[in-house]
Amino acid sequence: LIQELIERLLQEANNESNQKGWCDKATADATQKRDYAAEEVRSLNSEMAKLEAVRDQLKEELDVLAKEIKDIQDAQKKAQLERDLESAQNTATVEEAHEGLDALNMCIDLMDKFYKTVAKESIDLSLAQGPADDAPDAGFDNGEAYTGAQSESGGIMAMLSVMQSDFERTIEETRKAEEQAQKDHLDFMTESGMSLASKEASTAAKKEQLEDTTSNLGEAEQSLFSQTGILKTSLKELLDLKPVCIDTGMSYEERIAHREDEIQSLNKAMCILEKYAEFGPEGAAGAC
Repeated sequence: LIQELIERLLQEANNESNQKGWCDKATADATQKRDYAAEEVRSLNSEMAKLEAVRDQLKEELDVLAKEIKDIQDAQKKAQLERDLESAQNTATVEEAHEGLDALNMCIDLMDKFYKTVAKESIDLSLAQGPADDAPDAGFDNGEAYTGAQSESGGIMAMLSVMQSDFERTIEETRKAEEQAQKDHLDFMTESGMSLASKEASTAAKKEQLEDTTSNLGEAEQSLFSQTGILKTSLKELLDLKPVCIDTGMSYEERIAHREDEIQSLNKAMCILEKYAEFGPEGAAGAC
C-alpha cells in the first residue's frame, strides 16, 4: 500500500511537471501575444492620431483654398464686366466726339469760306434807276456790299477753334484712358490668373494627399481592430490559465517540496516496516 502511494505521488509529480511545462508554454505564448498586440495598439493609436491631425489640417486648408479660388474667380468676372462696360462707354464717347468734331469742322470750313467770300463782295450801281438818295436806310451806305460781321468773325472762329480743341482733347484723353484701363485690366487678369493657377494646383495636390491620408487611416483602423481582437483573445487566454496554472492553492515549488516530504516519509515508513519484519521491533527503530 505504501509503495502504491509512493508510485502515485511520483506519477503526480511527473504529471504536474508535464502540466507545468504546458502552463509555462501556454502562458508565455499568451503573454507574448498580449505584449505584442498591446504595443501594436499603442503604436496604431499614435499613428491614427497623427493621420487624423493631418486629415483635419488638409480639410481646413482645402476649405480656405476653395474660398480663395472663388473670391479670385468672382473678382475676375466682376473686373471683366466693369472693363467691358468701361470700354463700351469709352468707345461711345470717342464716336460721339468724332461725330461732333466732324460736324464742327464742316461748320468751321463753311464759316471760313463765307467770311472770305463776302469780304470781296461789291455792288454795281450802274443799272440802278432813280436818285440814290431815295433808297431806304439799310444800315450801310448806298452801293456798299454786305461783307458780314467781319469785325466779329475772328471771335466766332476762335470760339469754334476752342470747341474743336475740346473735341480733339476728349478723343485723345479717352483713347489714353482706354489704353491705360486695358493695360491695368490685363495686368490684373494676368496676376490673378497666376494666383488662381497656383491655388488650383495646390488644391489638386492637397486633395491627392487627403486621399492617401484617408486611405492610410482606414488601413490603420483595420489593423487596430485586428490587434485589439488579438489583445482581447490573449487576455482571455491568460485569465483562463490563471486558475489552472497559478491559483492552485500553493506554488509549484511548494507542491514539489510537500510531495518530496510525503514521499520521504512514506519511504521511511516502508523502511521501518521492512526492518521490523526482518529484525523485529528492536531492529526496526534505528535502521531507518
